[in-house]
Amino acid sequence: MDKITHIIFWLLALLSPLNGVLTTMMFLIMVDFITGAFAALKLQIPIKSGKIANTISKFFIYNLVIISAYFLEKHIVNEVPFLKIIAGFIAVTEIKSILENYNKIYGVNPFKALLNLLKQSGLKDTLDQITEEED
Repeated sequence: MDKITHIIFWLLALLSPLNGVLTTMMFLIMVDFITGAFAALKLQIPIKSGKIANTISKFFIYNLVIISAYFLEKHIVNEVPFLKIIAGFIAVTEIKSILENYNKIYGVNPFKALLNLLKQSGLKDTLDQITEEED
């Protein structure tokens, strides 16, 4: 039992620099799950075990990818910020999913609302130029 305690302590010490990143990812996954469940209830879509399993697998896979990126950056290629890039992509994916759930719950698209708000400010010309380029 003492040996297992030492191994767990060693692993936690090894991963301690990732505490903030892993906590943030867990929080985003939980918020996505809660908003998704609320949206499903509001739209009267049955919650299936497959969707819950997807959330659990996301939890483990995202954390493993982040840990792998950390070790890659720390011990192999420290010139490239793999951890920030990968964690950023995962966070953006989760935030996008949360905002889509928000749209399903309240019927408001936060992206369009933000764009309209910014158009009312002094950034109207810049935003019009950006949206024209996208079309």
